[in-house]
Amino acid sequence: MSHGRRNPQDWEFDDAASWDADDDAPEPDDTAGVLGQDSAGAVAVRVTGSGAVTSVALADDWKQSVAPHELGAAVLAAMTAATVQAMAETVPAAGAQPASTRPPADTSPLSRQDVLRLLDEVSADLAEFTRRISATSNQPVSLESAGGHVSGTAKRGQVLEISVDPDWAGAARDSEIEAELTELLAGLVERSVPADATAGPRSRAIEELQSLAADPHTLLRRLGLSR
Repeated sequence: MSHGRRNPQDWEFDDAASWDADDDAPEPDDTAGVLGQDSAGAVAVRVTGSGAVTSVALADDWKQSVAPHELGAAVLAAMTAATVQAMAETVPAAGAQPASTRPPADTSPLSRQDVLRLLDEVSADLAEFTRRISATSNQPVSLESAGGHVSGTAKRGQVLEISVDPDWAGAARDSEIEAELTELLAGLVERSVPADATAGPRSRAIEELQSLAADPHTLLRRLGLSR
């Protein structure tokens, strides 16, 4: 990131970033995802549609609206706003029909026993998924940045608390603060969400039930309730 002044309206990172890395290395796309800001517009957090943190940016004049000892609260507000926005954008539009990639529907007959067996298997798979996720996500995760100036807690991908050393925040360069905050928030989200939680429960029985529910007309025919 550049240490120069930025336009706080577009929250873009300066393309003339000065890094020690190879100049030919690809630049990260800091404009991807959605942006959340605190009420004062001092902090902007960008996250992907799945909630992963990609960047934190401070307004050039952030200290005029947020005191260094209040920076943690402002970051938390921006992070919460970004997360809510990301969740809202992942909800499909009303009436939208995603393109189907399923193979041709099975038209073989289904007996009552077949359906009961499938429901039993799905219930068992869902119970196992819930047990596994609960066992790894009920406790909050605490983390400190590598620099040791910022820390926080999160649970199930939701950041609960952010603490920033006010003396450091008042004296450090904005780029240094942004780097530690980005590292911390990204780590909190990643470590507080079980690896398979974002994908949801998956099993052969669940996929079979989803396939049946997606085509009710075929389902009725297979049950002998329709021609």
